[in-house]
Amino acid sequence: MLKFVAIFILGVLSGCTSKQKIEQSDLHQRLGLSLYEQGNYPLALREFLAAEQLNPKSPVVQNNLGLTYFMRERYELSEKHVRKSLSMNPDYTDARNNLGRILIEEGKYKDAEKELLLALNDLTYSGQDRIYLNLGLVYFNQDQFEKARDMFTKSVNLQRDSCTGHSFLGRSYFELKNYEKAAEILDNAIGYCQKNFYDEPHYYSALTYYRLGRIEKSTARFEEIMKFYPQGQYRDKARAMLEILKKGP
Repeated sequence: MLKFVAIFILGVLSGCTSKQKIEQSDLHQRLGLSLYEQGNYPLALREFLAAEQLNPKSPVVQNNLGLTYFMRERYELSEKHVRKSLSMNPDYTDARNNLGRILIEEGKYKDAEKELLLALNDLTYSGQDRIYLNLGLVYFNQDQFEKARDMFTKSVNLQRDSCTGHSFLGRSYFELKNYEKAAEILDNAIGYCQKNFYDEPHYYSALTYYRLGRIEKSTARFEEIMKFYPQGQYRDKARAMLEILKKGP
């Protein structure tokens, strides 16, 4: 009888310890998410690793580790953790959508499309705009611009203020040589993207007006890149285009 009582007490204590670990893991998880949203990926990663050590069987922790490794451009580790998350919970649509995005970055477009179409079947998932956005990237990166346009259109219809969605929708119309439509959408994208310090729609808007022969508008857009995004990725290209425009025809 005493042996039974001892075993019972040990079991209760073990259960309490496990519960405490899960609670501590959740604290690290919440702190990690806060740091992730601030763009502090090194510290976010540290918190998610601590959460994993305390609760390695959490699919949410594995998914967040995958996302953080993705932001650090460690794509193999990112894929490993998101796949681990899905092995724990195959119905975890957010992880499946994230896997699709990782596979796009790795250039595995067929595999990405397969995962994203599976994710799209979950009609209860609130992030369907992001699935359509990722499918658009699958097709855009393979120069299938009509299919990309259709996916990006569905994405922005669900998320009206999407910076990336509008930017790539405008770029799809640009690649399809529908410059009037591209100019309209890219101008909208500029408004959505300024708060993110994202200069890509500005650059493609400038190129679009250049293709339309609206040189003053094109010049103004390139000058805005130099003014508002002095450290942006399109700064040097904008400067080069301004030199061309100054020389005239």
